[in-house]
Amino acid sequence: MQHVALPVAIPQAEKTSTLKRAITAGVIGHFVEWYDYGVYAYVATYLALAFFNGSSLMPVFATFAVAFFARPFGGLIFGYIGDRIGRQRCLAAVVVLMSLSTFIIGILPTFERVGALAPVLLLLCRVLQGLSAGGEIAGASSFVNEYAPEGKRGLLSSLLPAASAVGLLLGSVLMLYLSSNYSKEFMSSWGWRIPFFIALPLGIVGLYLRTKVEDTPLFRELLAKKGADPSPLKSSLTKQFQWIVVAFGATLSYGVGFYMVLSYMPSYLKTVVGFKPDQVFAVTAVILIAHIIALPIWGAVSDRVGRRPVIIVASLLLIGLTYPAFRLIAESGSFGMAMFSGAILSAIIAACAAPLFAYMAEMFPTSVRASSISIGYNASVMLFGGTAPYIATYLIESTGNPLSPSFYLMAAAAGAAITLFLAPSARAGHLSALRRD
Repeated sequence: MQHVALPVAIPQAEKTSTLKRAITAGVIGHFVEWYDYGVYAYVATYLALAFFNGSSLMPVFATFAVAFFARPFGGLIFGYIGDRIGRQRCLAAVVVLMSLSTFIIGILPTFERVGALAPVLLLLCRVLQGLSAGGEIAGASSFVNEYAPEGKRGLLSSLLPAASAVGLLLGSVLMLYLSSNYSKEFMSSWGWRIPFFIALPLGIVGLYLRTKVEDTPLFRELLAKKGADPSPLKSSLTKQFQWIVVAFGATLSYGVGFYMVLSYMPSYLKTVVGFKPDQVFAVTAVILIAHIIALPIWGAVSDRVGRRPVIIVASLLLIGLTYPAFRLIAESGSFGMAMFSGAILSAIIAACAAPLFAYMAEMFPTSVRASSISIGYNASVMLFGGTAPYIATYLIESTGNPLSPSFYLMAAAAGAAITLFLAPSARAGHLSALRRD
């Protein structure tokens, strides 16, 4: 197992430039993907009015959750493309699909105009978004980690979830600007569409960046040796199943934490805590900024101490601190306490996320890396992450307890900790270099 570098004849400056372009293409495209994906949660209350005739948020988040069932299928499709044709082509395709499907949401007719057809069309667009997102994680994590030099994979791959959070932050800033400068009537009738329109130019930028970089050295070497697996999905399930299960479990803390704290929290602060829109934005911004700052720190730590220890410790912290944090947010009524508690949770979730993508990439051989990651990660997010906003809303409405969502996140963190305690360590997360065929 040795690290595969670019040919020594290439000047170091050119190697560095190639690495920067590759990381930028992976990270910027990831930012575009998750701006598009996250905007939906920020306009949830407007979508309830536009597509569900003003009913509760439950059908909005049910649509959000249903789309996650498309993610494994997207992962299978684009994981196959990534392992058979190349990571770069896979990433170019998913950013186009995501930006177009998001843009189309902005031009959909409302319930008032077309009745029950409106939520059906919304759901179809969300399914397309799910297909795209399913391919993004596997493609981007394979791409970045195969380019990243040994000893920096945790740091560089932590920029992927950081880009996701930056995309969410952009959506949050945009919604603050719109809600602060335009009336509720304007936002309810037309203004909520603006963030979806912006997806199209962002997608064009992402496509440009991803078509201007070569595929990874590891994958090009694989093709040169004619070592591409003709059936990467079959090989993943038959030869890598144990490690797919580990990837599934390791994803739980981040998968549920991301959608519970970074995506669902604005709706929670508005509908449960009763914060005003500017307060919701301020708390959400602090949560996201804390997450963004913490990610590269934890990624660098994982390069030194290993991936598993960081994720295990962070999961244990979530088990112990999630309930007190939600209690401070929901019961104190304090703007400052909501900021503090949310920032602590998001920094801990960053420790679950930062090592995860390098950890998964290091589990699998090059020939089936994208397919194997897509199965384990997307299945976990489909079942437990994407459903988090819906489950949180259901728990609150059925129990009347505003703290009930905290128990769901604690259970997910316990699942991740148990998985990693039981996972073998000889291969997962402790390799000095990516495995090769």
